[in-house]
Amino acid sequence: MPYDSSLPADHAPIVAAELRDQFNGLNDLIAAVPGQIPPGLTLQDVATFVGQNSAGPVYGVQPLNLTVSNPPTQVQMQSVVDKLNEMLTALKRQ
Repeated sequence: MPYDSSLPADHAPIVAAELRDQFNGLNDLIAAVPGQIPPGLTLQDVATFVGQNSAGPVYGVQPLNLTVSNPPTQVQMQSVVDKLNEMLTALKRQ
C-alpha cells in the first residue's frame, strides 16, 4: 500500500496493519530516492565516505588582522586574496 499522509486519522484507534502499511510506504519512498547508501555498507564505510567528501578542518586558519584604507592599497587587497587562498586550501581534503 502506498503512503497516505491522511492516515492514521486524528483520534482513531491504533491499527497495527494500517501503521505497518504506512511505514512500508515510507520505506518504499525513501528507498526510491537516488543517491542512497547501498545495503550492506557498515557505519564505518559511511563515516569514511563522509570524511572523504566533506570540507577539511579550518581551525588552523587565523583571522586576518587588517584595517583596510579607503581606497584599499594593493598590499591590503593581496593580503585578503592570500587569506582567502589559505582558507580554500584548508577546506580541501588531501
